[in-house]
Amino acid sequence: MAGINEQGRPRKRRIPRLSKKPEPGTGRYYASYRDSGGEPRRKRFSTDRTESELAYHRWIVENYDQSAVIIAANADVSKGNISQSLPAIAKAYIQHEKRRVRPEGGRRARGTISLRVFDDNRRQVISILRWFKERYGPRLGRTPFDQLVSATDYESMMLSFSTRLGDSQVNKHRQRFWEIARFGKRAPFGVRLPFGPDDVRSFGGTERRKTRSIPTVEMIQAILKAATLRERLWIWMGLGLGFGNDDLARTRAVHFDADSYDMSRGKTGLPRYGVMRPLVWRHIRQYLKETPREPDDLLFVTRTGRPLVWVTAKTKDEMVNGTSTRGPAKTPFKRADSVAQAWRKLKVRAGVEDWSEGFYVWRHLGATAYPSRLVTH
Repeated sequence: MAGINEQGRPRKRRIPRLSKKPEPGTGRYYASYRDSGGEPRRKRFSTDRTESELAYHRWIVENYDQSAVIIAANADVSKGNISQSLPAIAKAYIQHEKRRVRPEGGRRARGTISLRVFDDNRRQVISILRWFKERYGPRLGRTPFDQLVSATDYESMMLSFSTRLGDSQVNKHRQRFWEIARFGKRAPFGVRLPFGPDDVRSFGGTERRKTRSIPTVEMIQAILKAATLRERLWIWMGLGLGFGNDDLARTRAVHFDADSYDMSRGKTGLPRYGVMRPLVWRHIRQYLKETPREPDDLLFVTRTGRPLVWVTAKTKDEMVNGTSTRGPAKTPFKRADSVAQAWRKLKVRAGVEDWSEGFYVWRHLGATAYPSRLVTH
């Protein structure tokens, strides 16, 4: 039987590797694999190495899911497992999320997610499955989800995560668990847990929100004095428009006028509109006067012409061997944030390097402490 070894256990699938050189004749990079019948095949990508790496990692995520080992061992009904088990529900949930992944560079349509978000969500589901597998063993696939997991079990799992993960990851694991629970209510599962979010402790960002360190007037004055025109514009856009690092990386000249700004929100793809603050508009006009841009050009780019924040696929060598500063990769993507780098340098120049807040503090500051006094005059 395909996918099953001689001991009747799921056979571990070999992860195909991207070729080092293009295929003779087609000029495309490729990965060799065997289909469900055991026949050797080649998955061909682009003639461009970078495009091939992105397409290759997408293909691996979609077809060589790491959770398959846990799911195959615990969700197979023929082995005495049941269709209302946690692995069975998790498998259906992952497949549902996979169908929401939009093409690279595709429109941010409502309800779609990027491959990077799907990969993060999938890893969190795998982490949850592993915890329950260690706790329940063979019962995991043979007991209905609602009869297996108690409120105490849930809190034990989240406390376990909180001892080795940061608040952000704990919060994301909490979200994944409850998404699986909500997904389990659907047909054909019809499984409803005997407890809900209000019956258990909250964890992660909902339980311990970070207390922001608000800067003094003297600190703000020192930062603005040390900042370049571009950095001052970033700060005022954070205060007045609520922009974070990713927002700054996507801004184009066409998005702004004297009355408003109009752009798409990165996380949801929903329209994003707002009133333009006079002080922000004055800085934008001054910046465009000194740094002319075409309407569709990015407002800010790095010295090499890249967006301020960008994500790309890691090379095969980085995945396997790591880099000079990091070991072998655990995710197929890498992210660079020039806003965060520039912000750290600016704090040093302003003499406030001991202030622990990142650039995102301006968004919070503009929305809470000084919503009008700083950005409307």
